[in-house]
Amino acid sequence: MSLRQSVKLSSVLAILAFYSGHSWADTWQQDGSARIATEYDSNPTMGSQSIRVGIWRAFFEPSYKLKQLAGANELNAGIALKVERSSDKTLSQNREDPSAFVDWLRRNDTGEFGISAKYDETATRYTPIDNIATAFADSTRASSTVSGHWSKGVSEYSTLLADGAYEAVFYKGGPFINYTNQSAGLKFSQALSERNTLFMRVSNVSYVPTGGSVPTGVSTSSQVANTTVGWEWKTAEYLGGSLQMGRLRSSAIGYGTQGVADVTYKGQRSELLFSAGRQISPSGLGGFVTNDLVNGNWNYAMSELSKIGIDLVWQKSHLTTDIINSTTSAWLQNELNSFWILRTNFLHRNIMQSGVGSVYTNVVGLTLTYTHADF
Repeated sequence: MSLRQSVKLSSVLAILAFYSGHSWADTWQQDGSARIATEYDSNPTMGSQSIRVGIWRAFFEPSYKLKQLAGANELNAGIALKVERSSDKTLSQNREDPSAFVDWLRRNDTGEFGISAKYDETATRYTPIDNIATAFADSTRASSTVSGHWSKGVSEYSTLLADGAYEAVFYKGGPFINYTNQSAGLKFSQALSERNTLFMRVSNVSYVPTGGSVPTGVSTSSQVANTTVGWEWKTAEYLGGSLQMGRLRSSAIGYGTQGVADVTYKGQRSELLFSAGRQISPSGLGGFVTNDLVNGNWNYAMSELSKIGIDLVWQKSHLTTDIINSTTSAWLQNELNSFWILRTNFLHRNIMQSGVGSVYTNVVGLTLTYTHADF
């Protein structure tokens, strides 16, 4: 299925879902929101200290979602448009990025079956797998995805899950490579108790470039086969996590390992998430990229209407050289009433590349969001 065909499928399904809502208004839930934001970016191109130039950006992002529960069936559909305006279009272009999705899910007594279709456009500076270089290209990443999953309870304590996806990625501008990504997996889970579950998963991912110039030393097409074992645990209502490790075989990089460990804490007023691991992911930089990731998120409710939070990200990526990307951000959120939310944030980002050096940027932003749920 081509990118254009997938986009048409997502659009048609979203339109059908929209008009169905008028026919059965009593069985549909509608949600609408609009985000208005402004930010100052001190170094939008992530250039060196001598050529840093700051800009202002303004955003307007309306979105609309539909949800229907009809017996064993659940249908969700949504559309959104992110409009962006820049004070200097030579450093950061004006943008209109659309997105749409349709999800259908059918449950039964022993399992479920689901199909999803999605189209999304976004700036490559927002996609972690594409913006790992020390010089940013002001480009657009368009992706079209069709996926499905099926699960069934094999016994009272065991479950079998099968899933698959097809993704076509197209870039508008920049030194990126268009590609398709096909994946399939099978997972078996065994519950040892209410709070402990073991699982094993086998999967295969296929990467095929479809356009652009492939850099020297990067594989043109490759596959990754992966076998993973894991453990999901929960010691109390407020504390839980998971641990998984896998052995992979790649036609491009040979044998390797990947895995992730995470811990989640959710108290009455605070939440904390920490995760660390290694992942192998396809990218528009050519072939598969190895990423070592460490993430930390903390937020605290100062009152019923106000929250503060800190987000930390450290990522070491390897394609032809090692690149370390670290981000620290802090934010304050206030609910003005049941419809309006005001959020202020500060972000510092630093990128260091072997043989090139390091660059950084600071971003300060203000966001006002209007949400009208279930109208």
